[in-house]
Amino acid sequence: MIRVKGRGLVWAATKSSAGERVLRLPETCLDMLRARAAHGIRDHEPIFCDALGGHRDPSNVRRELREARFARRQQARRDLGIELAKARRAVRLTQRDAASQLGWPRTRIGLVETGRVRVDRTDVATLLDHYAVPAVRRQAIVDLAEVAAAPVDADALSWITSHNFRKTTATILDEAGQSARAIAHQLGHARPSMTQDVYMGRGPTNPGAAEAIQRAMGAGRRPKTGP
Repeated sequence: MIRVKGRGLVWAATKSSAGERVLRLPETCLDMLRARAAHGIRDHEPIFCDALGGHRDPSNVRRELREARFARRQQARRDLGIELAKARRAVRLTQRDAASQLGWPRTRIGLVETGRVRVDRTDVATLLDHYAVPAVRRQAIVDLAEVAAAPVDADALSWITSHNFRKTTATILDEAGQSARAIAHQLGHARPSMTQDVYMGRGPTNPGAAEAIQRAMGAGRRPKTGP
C-alpha cells in the first residue's frame, strides 16, 4: 500500500510476517512511482509481484534487472542459446545431465541457453562436440558464436543483483550513523546481528585502537636505551 503525505512518501507493507511495517521512502522513489502511474500501474500493487500478485519475489526482481541491462547486441547470445538448446535436446540430455557430464556448474547450461552469460568459442566447441552436432549445422552455430562472443556494454553491469541494493542501503544508513537496529527495521530483519554481519560494510581501520592500547599498556613509558 502506498500512501503519500505532503512531499514525503510512506509505504505500508501489510503482508509482513512481523505485522504492518511503515517506512518513509526518499523522493526518488516517489518519482519512480509517478512514472509507473503514468503507464497505468496502480500504486497499491506490488512493484515486483510474484506469479499470484503477492509480495517479494526475488526472481521477478532479477528478471527486471536482466531486461534493464540487456543490450540489443546481446540478441546474438540469445540466438546462440536457442541453437545450443536444440542441439542438447536432440541427444536427449537435460540441462542438469549435460552440466554434470561436462563437469560444469549445475546452472551454467541454463545461463548459456538463455543468453545470460558470455560464452567463449572454446566452450561452444566443447558443447558442439558433446552434443555430436553434424558438420552441416555446426558451422552456422560457430559463426553465430563469433558474433555472440563480442563484448557488450552490459557486461560491465553483470555483477549487479537485487541483493546489492539492500547491502548498499545498509551501508549508506550505517555511514549516516544509524544504529544496527534501525537499519534492521528498514530492511525488515528480525535480528540486528544479521544486519551487522551480512549487510553492513566493514568500516575503515580504527585509528584510535593503537592509542587506546598504548594508554592501557602505559603511555609514554619507553625502554631505556642507555645507562
